[in-house]
Amino acid sequence: MTAAIQLKNLSFAYPNKQVLNHLNLQIQPGEIFGLVGPNGAGKTTLLNLIQGILTSHDHSITVLGSQPGSIIVKEKVSTMFQNDLQINNIKVKEFIKLFAAQAINPQDPEMVMRDLGLLDIQNQLMNKLSGGQHRKVSFACAIVSNPQLLFLDEPTVGMDAQTRQNFWHYIEKLRQQKVTIVITSHYLEEIQKVADRIAILQNGQFSYVGTWQTLQNHRDNGQFTFNTSLELSLFTHLPAVKSATQTETNVKLISSDTDLTLKALLPFIDQLHDITITRESLESIFLEMTNKGDH
Repeated sequence: MTAAIQLKNLSFAYPNKQVLNHLNLQIQPGEIFGLVGPNGAGKTTLLNLIQGILTSHDHSITVLGSQPGSIIVKEKVSTMFQNDLQINNIKVKEFIKLFAAQAINPQDPEMVMRDLGLLDIQNQLMNKLSGGQHRKVSFACAIVSNPQLLFLDEPTVGMDAQTRQNFWHYIEKLRQQKVTIVITSHYLEEIQKVADRIAILQNGQFSYVGTWQTLQNHRDNGQFTFNTSLELSLFTHLPAVKSATQTETNVKLISSDTDLTLKALLPFIDQLHDITITRESLESIFLEMTNKGDH
């Protein structure tokens, strides 16, 4: 099976700065892939190369079996950019139809607007929309072309909670249709939930590529919270406890090995209430990895 995106020893430099160093990666058709990294890590450069906005002259990238930016690729690829596209004094429905008209095999714009809850604003002017409405329209413009490969750059910025939920439901629909999706976002909890695999880009190199479950399983860090009338000092020196804080009767322990700390808590168990144990989030792992990488 031909990879949707393949990088082979990809490097790239601007005249005064090396940005990417020997990247190797395969993203499979139908995969939802999360790309994360600190500012300046090279994410934008990498995405621009994959999309053909920048050119790599050593043929180290293939997209849908062809060269990035080629006509055959452009017909099958779409992007929801971080900054919303906008033309003043044009209605929402006319704007979306413009994108449909440029596609080889577009979806029905009316159906897309219905599915995304845009029918009630279809006659509004683009320059009169709220930030969240703009994001929905930008998404509609990205998917109306019926792409095989979809790039989403900070897709949910400005969306309210309900709109975000609806957005991710639609992403699941695209997953069922085997659309390959590459997502970059600072909302790491969203990538954690939806991505089949995650790549962490640091200083122009991948520090991790794989599933969220594998990344989490390689780490024992976690958090304990519980209510107790016992003194905080009883918990501060337990095995693997990195920090212990207390607010009234609520205690929070950060542990570098949840199994060790749990065993040490057993003698107190009758006096601990409402216990929760939370494994590390992608955000906390990401921050620890990238902070170490910056020093």
